[in-house]
Order: sequence, then structure tokens, then C-alpha cells
Amino acid sequence: MTPEPTGRLERAVRFTLLGGLLISAALLLGGLARILVVGEPRPDLLHPAVGALIRAALGGDGGALAELGLWMLVATPGLRVAVLFVGWTVAGDGRFAIVAAAVLALLVASASLGLG
Repeated sequence: MTPEPTGRLERAVRFTLLGGLLISAALLLGGLARILVVGEPRPDLLHPAVGALIRAALGGDGGALAELGLWMLVATPGLRVAVLFVGWTVAGDGRFAIVAAAVLALLVASASLGLG
């Protein structure tokens, strides 16, 4: 018996949320461990751009790793909405897909205004 589309969508959403949480926790704990082991001082500012943040994290900057973990934690609910949008679009549920698209548009607009 094949699972219903809703069941697959629920599993995809659960996987997205759990994955985002685990990745965020790993980055936060890794950054904290790096800060404590190396004795890095607290940074004065957050990284101004995502590219700079990723480069610093790849370079072993514990503060950047922790900051990247926080960004992942913040982005996880938005990823959930994106997964729901794709799932509802594929399932042909237009009303819910439109609502999800509107929520995504609002999230992108608010992030652009907040970061811009």
C-alpha cells in the first residue's frame, strides 16, 4: 500500500524541521566548543554578509559557527513553508499553495527589509 500524499508531505515537513534543528544544534555546539577550547574573544560585531560568515565559519571561527547555527534556526520555519508550498503544489491543492506562497513572499520581504 502506497502512502498518501499528505503522509509524505507530513514526513517531509518533519524531516525539514528535525534536520534544521539538528544542523543548528551542531553548529551552535561546535561554535561554543571552539570558543571555549581556543579561548576566542567575544566578537564586537556580527558578520555583515552571509558569504563572510560562511568563510569565517569554514576558517574555524567559533563565533561564526555559532552565528551560522542561529541563522539556521531562524531559517528552519521558512524552509518548512517552502516544503509545504512544493508539496501542496505537486498535490494540486491550489488554495493552500497560494497561502504558502504568500507567507513565503512576506518572509522574504521582511527579511530583505530587516537585512537591507
